[in-house]
Amino acid sequence: MLDLRSCKLIKPRLVAVARDSHLSAKVDFQDGYLPVGCVKPDFGQDISYALNRIIPYGEGVGKNELELKNKMRKLVEIFSGNENRELTLSLFDNFLGKNKEVEVFSDPRLDFIAKNHKNIKSFCNLAISAPGYNPYSPGKVRIHQALKKADWNINNLQVPVDLGVPAFNIGSKAFSTEDFGNGLGVMINGVQHVYVFAKEYFFDSINDEYRIVLEYVFYDVFGLDDDDLVEYGAKSDGVFEINARVGITAWWQLQHQYGYAPLVTRFSVLKEYKVSKK
Repeated sequence: MLDLRSCKLIKPRLVAVARDSHLSAKVDFQDGYLPVGCVKPDFGQDISYALNRIIPYGEGVGKNELELKNKMRKLVEIFSGNENRELTLSLFDNFLGKNKEVEVFSDPRLDFIAKNHKNIKSFCNLAISAPGYNPYSPGKVRIHQALKKADWNINNLQVPVDLGVPAFNIGSKAFSTEDFGNGLGVMINGVQHVYVFAKEYFFDSINDEYRIVLEYVFYDVFGLDDDDLVEYGAKSDGVFEINARVGITAWWQLQHQYGYAPLVTRFSVLKEYKVSKK
């Protein structure tokens, strides 16, 4: 039996990947936070920005940047009325600062909120699917099962790449409750990519157990595509009240008619597991 008790990872090792199955990707995004050689996250139209595009659905809600900014900012009041107002406003202000290119937005407050969110906790445990940690993915090869197939040698692990992505979608969009009242639903909502890295790994062949420290790195785009406008914009029959739909249209206009570059939101969660291999 291979004994890796004294083995320390020289650098983080990728051990699982999740990608939104509905993502129609067009653009790779380079983020220096990811280790060299790691496949870049790719995104769709929501990462694009432009000048003077014709609005594809309905009509605009403003004729200058100031008017549109004021209407977009109302989304902060609507969707973070319960909590996280300062964090939500920080993200909006970063976007409304009109960056010249797409940049990463990260904030320790977002990391902390995510770590304690029901859906993120569930995703993390589903990703490892190890004995003693619920929920788990029966019949699926996840991190624990991949380690077993590699005879517990993490250096030989075949990376599972079919994990489903989590979302901040608890509560009512129409009534701005829970994630749609604490800012998470408008800041992120559906996550598009997750990379799971082993930061530490120790296998104990005597006690038939291992300890692993995992970092989960999540990515989304704080930006809109045309489908968002159709579904949630001012002329849609969407679930949002009219001020929210106007704010979303103003957001689309700033991004696609006035050249406001979207942001790639990144947050991370660190978790330690001690697992019996039996």
